[in-house]
Amino acid sequence: MQLKFLLAGALLPLGLMASPTPEADDTSPLESRAISRPQHCKIIGGSTTVNCRDRATTSSGVRTTLRKGTTYDFWCVRSGQCVTINGFRNCGWHYHRGLKCYVNGHYTDNSCTLARMGSCGGADDDDAAGPF
Repeated sequence: MQLKFLLAGALLPLGLMASPTPEADDTSPLESRAISRPQHCKIIGGSTTVNCRDRATTSSGVRTTLRKGTTYDFWCVRSGQCVTINGFRNCGWHYHRGLKCYVNGHYTDNSCTLARMGSCGGADDDDAAGPF
C-alpha cells in the first residue's frame, strides 16, 4: 500500500510536466491566451444598432454596428472608458474576435460577464487598445 502512494507521489509531477500547453501565436495577441470558447451574448441596449469600436472607448472609431436582438460571440472583457447610462456605470468592453472590435457592457445581456469570459488583459482607460 505504501508503494502505491510513493509511486503516485513521484509520477504525478512528471505527468503535469508532460501536459501540453497552448503555444503563443504571433498573429494575434488574443491568441496567446488559452481561450477555449466565446460567450454567446445578445445585444440588448441601444436603438436598433450598437457601435462596435476599434478600441475600448467611445472616442474610438466605429468598426461596424451590431443589431439589437441579435446574438454575437464575445471572447473577453477589456477594462476601458467608463460609460454611465441611467445612473449605471460600466467600464467593461466586450471583445468580438472575428470583427476585432469592442462593445460596452451596457449593450450586452447577462451572458457576457468578466467571470464567464475572463479579462482580455491590460487596461488603458481612455486609450484602450486591442487585447494583449
